Amino acid sequence: MSIEGERILSKLIPELHAFYNEDPNISGIEQFPGSGWEAIVPNEIYQWHDTLDLTGISKEHLTTFFTGLSVQEPLPYMGSIMANANNACWMVVTDCITNKPLDGNIVTLPFSTVEGMTPGFLRSTFDWDDVIMGSWREYVVNQEISGAIGTLSMNQNGSFGSAEGTASNRLYFTRTIKLTPMNLLGDWINIPPARFVAGVAIAEEKDHEYLMRLKRSSHNEQ
Repeated sequence: MSIEGERILSKLIPELHAFYNEDPNISGIEQFPGSGWEAIVPNEIYQWHDTLDLTGISKEHLTTFFTGLSVQEPLPYMGSIMANANNACWMVVTDCITNKPLDGNIVTLPFSTVEGMTPGFLRSTFDWDDVIMGSWREYVVNQEISGAIGTLSMNQNGSFGSAEGTASNRLYFTRTIKLTPMNLLGDWINIPPARFVAGVAIAEEKDHEYLMRLKRSSHNEQ
């Protein structure tokens, strides 16, 4: 049976519940076992990552083309740090689908004040076609709704990535949360579960095009 044709690929992102902890050696993450969240910088930067195996496609010498990319988020973002602090406080959520792993240092670069540090742009160690999809959203406390203490609203957002087809054996999914550091006992954030969704078309390419793509994909996985 041929695996060529249109498919939907998805990856579930577990929820994150994190709270302020004055001991920098304690992550402050409340989570169920195996959820994959880790504190890159406790009280400030949290990261989740996972992979999706494409070996069944690549071993047939087929290419995965992306026809649609999105992140589904069914519930609101919540956090006490925003409600307790001043207008300079914020939280940024970044989601990426890539051809190679994003380590803890690289994935925080979209939050840098230095221009061009976003993966796939100038001064980044990632090529543009390494990043299949990237998106970021900035959240601040919602001050418009009475009684909405702890409810966060999106202030601005952006996207990046090539949506380039891949011959890789796997895809890498990364979500990073960076916020104004929590510094008070009782501060907390609740990040709801989400889902990466990719519409794909699996197809055979001409030999030259496929070999060039395979070379790029193999380089990415090193």
